[in-house]
Amino acid sequence: MTPTPGVRVAVDHLTWRPMGRKTPILLDISFTIEPGEHVLLIGGSGSGKSTLLRALAGVLTSSESGDLAGTVTLTASAEAQPSVGLLMQDPADAVVAGTAYRDAAFGLENEGVPRKDMADAVRKILAQVTFPYGLDRPVAELSGGEAQRLALAGVLVMGPGLVLLDEPTSMLDPVAASAVRAAIRSAVLASSATVIVVEHRLEPWIALVDRVIVLARDGTLRADGPVRSTLDQHAELLQGDGIWIPGLPAPAPLDVPPALCAPIRADDSGNILAAGHTSSDGDDAVTARQVGLTRARVSLGNGGRPLTTHLLRDANVSVRAGEVVAVVGPSGSGKSTLASLVAGLEKPTSGEVTVTAALEVKGEARPGWWQAPALAARIGWVPQNAELTVIGRTVRDDARLTERLLYPSAVGTSNRVERLLAVLSLAPLCDSDPHLLSGGEMRRLALATAVAHGPSILVLDEPTVGQDRQSWAAVVGVVLAARDAGTAILVTTHDPLLIAIADRIITLPQPDARGLPGESVLPDEATSSPTRQRIIDSSGPLSLLGASFALMFGSFAITSVIQGVVGLAAWTVFFLLIASPKSIRWRRLVPGFLAVLSVGFSTWLLSRGQDPLTGATAAVRIAFFVLPGIHLASMIDPTALGDHLAQRLRLPERAVVAATAALQQFENLADQWRQLQQSRRIRGLDGSRSPRARVREFAALTGALLVHSLYTAGRMSVAMDARGFSTARAGNNPRTWAEPALWRWNDTVLIAGALVVAAIPAFIRF
Repeated sequence: MTPTPGVRVAVDHLTWRPMGRKTPILLDISFTIEPGEHVLLIGGSGSGKSTLLRALAGVLTSSESGDLAGTVTLTASAEAQPSVGLLMQDPADAVVAGTAYRDAAFGLENEGVPRKDMADAVRKILAQVTFPYGLDRPVAELSGGEAQRLALAGVLVMGPGLVLLDEPTSMLDPVAASAVRAAIRSAVLASSATVIVVEHRLEPWIALVDRVIVLARDGTLRADGPVRSTLDQHAELLQGDGIWIPGLPAPAPLDVPPALCAPIRADDSGNILAAGHTSSDGDDAVTARQVGLTRARVSLGNGGRPLTTHLLRDANVSVRAGEVVAVVGPSGSGKSTLASLVAGLEKPTSGEVTVTAALEVKGEARPGWWQAPALAARIGWVPQNAELTVIGRTVRDDARLTERLLYPSAVGTSNRVERLLAVLSLAPLCDSDPHLLSGGEMRRLALATAVAHGPSILVLDEPTVGQDRQSWAAVVGVVLAARDAGTAILVTTHDPLLIAIADRIITLPQPDARGLPGESVLPDEATSSPTRQRIIDSSGPLSLLGASFALMFGSFAITSVIQGVVGLAAWTVFFLLIASPKSIRWRRLVPGFLAVLSVGFSTWLLSRGQDPLTGATAAVRIAFFVLPGIHLASMIDPTALGDHLAQRLRLPERAVVAATAALQQFENLADQWRQLQQSRRIRGLDGSRSPRARVREFAALTGALLVHSLYTAGRMSVAMDARGFSTARAGNNPRTWAEPALWRWNDTVLIAGALVVAAIPAFIRF
């Protein structure tokens, strides 16, 4: 789309202290940026760069509370309102739709862009950011780097007058990062838009910007001016702040005592026996042979049928005690998947992962089959999404949790935690809520929790992302100290400096990019036809809902078992005409069957004389609409439902969009549950298999999922507002929809058939 005029930015004495934090993140910040300027915003880890971008986007208070002072004023030309596009640090926070096309087009919908112009604009921008898949690629199946490119496309396609980019290439391999910078140059920097980029690694960006603003670690303004002169004039101060100043040699890893990171051996009572090597030098502590992982993901709108995704194929890696092995490869090549397999968080669907005999658990060498305490005692893990490891209420509690569980009677381990927090510059934050940490701080906390209890194997997924020079030196210092102490370390990374210190490098190949941008076909109002599909497979969400409601109202007429049985038989016949029996996913119907049995039993138990016919009648009445209803509801795509509710039923657009986004997140709850379960397991929190322990674990996971969902919802609302959701011009430019809400002949057939089936019990009298 054609960019709007550049926006003038005026910040006057801005101060922000989030609730629960003693000191401000931003303190008395003032500066002005003229329209069309290109600015690099830099600072040490935790200096408030991401917070400042959210303040400029006007979404700082959308997801968190705190004390805000000062003003931010955005001014565009007299002919246009200021438009802002914000790329958030974590690409997962920007996901608002189920497919690449709908996610990238979200901002265009809010701005009222005609539907006929959206597809070409999205195709063009996805190609520019080198997104490797087609328009219909499910967002849930993207790697971190692929999701980052999609999130960037969602911002750039809007052509905003103020573009705010928070580490747009941090999770990309060098080739993809170069392509993305070229996309930013052609799509934004060549326009009249005002651009502010946050990055830790400055060198690739210096030629693309004309000004640098520097934040100090205490949240104050350190420096502001032309790039070259500012970096030269304040070089010593900036180096002290940990800024990656071009031309300086790589920082030396911090000298960390190996004993602080040494593997720990303990007896069955948790008493520490020794700290040091747990396997012989030269032995492969862990080996993955021809491992692969295929996952079947059930998606709403797919009839409950699983979508099979090959996440990794035939990968091999071995790591010896006292060795760092770096796994590298393009974004989406399966690095994170391989890390999770080696860490024992997933069971491979092909091949096997095994450990050395010294680490076996009662003869079992496969980490994926161990119980939680045994896994936690042997393997430490830092995931790509470090927030998943957060369990404790404070930074200190979180870092000490696993060692307290494993070694409750041990002496001296808490001192190890305190020293690790100090090494990783987290000691001043030890009483803070971990969820309030910056991205770089949270990743360092995850490293502390992974090392503190002394595992023999460390699996680190992108541990240096978001780190300044000083925190990078601390992270790498801990890694090398653990290696020198005899730990086997597997690290996935794009960081060339981290790769340089590895003892060996394993390269995963380029993934199979099936479906390049532009190959997907979008719905066509004129030619769409369901003739090659079963009727129910291409039915819209309103007809699916309508059929469910018809059966529910029809159930009121069921007063005998025969009526219910005949009604169920009629639905079965109709179902076989419009759908395939193979489309039924019986596992998804289990809650429905339980509801039928529960209602039938309770009705029988409470009926006069405990009449079995009364219970059976109640059971078939519930079965008549619950079982078909579950199947029909499983076929409803959240995005399509929103399209139909807004376009056909004319429901309020904002409410529909918000509900659709919430349903989209609901679809991801199963994945989030799995990830949280993995995080708790490798922290040692899922050991006992007793019924009481299972109930406690279920309650804890439910609470963790609720907390995680609340934070996710808050960040998602920020992402939605940053792409025009809260400022959509519903007057002169009403919201548009990227895809039409079609009513086809098969929708009419489904509704008519459901009404006939629903009426059958009313005409049967016995």
